[in-house]
Amino acid sequence: MKKRKQRENMPDSTPTAVAVASLVAGTAIWAGEIIYSNIRDADPSGGHDIPLWRAHMSSACAGSVAFVVALFILEKLGKKSKLMAWRSVLPWLPIIALTILATLFHIPIYLVILAIAFYSPWAYSKTRAVR
Repeated sequence: MKKRKQRENMPDSTPTAVAVASLVAGTAIWAGEIIYSNIRDADPSGGHDIPLWRAHMSSACAGSVAFVVALFILEKLGKKSKLMAWRSVLPWLPIIALTILATLFHIPIYLVILAIAFYSPWAYSKTRAVR
């Protein structure tokens, strides 16, 4: 009984966790793009085997994975429960699946961005609802 009351009185840390996880995702995307650029510049013989769309989508995939991992860690720290952290992260997993599919098959980036933009508010509401 005490734990439930204590949990009800705790402030909701989900908006902060999502904001920090978004920053981590942006950093992962940026790092992926820098790494790809350095690999391209290091091979002057024309060994550009990876199409540009695949390189950019793999950076987006790394960003979505980084977002989910960071959100899990932050929610686990905030809610002090692995189960609740897992339930908070579960709605965001389809974004990883979408970016993996877009990396494997050529799905245009604007469709991926639109899908994520329309899906994210629902996932955020589900993440906020976990108590």
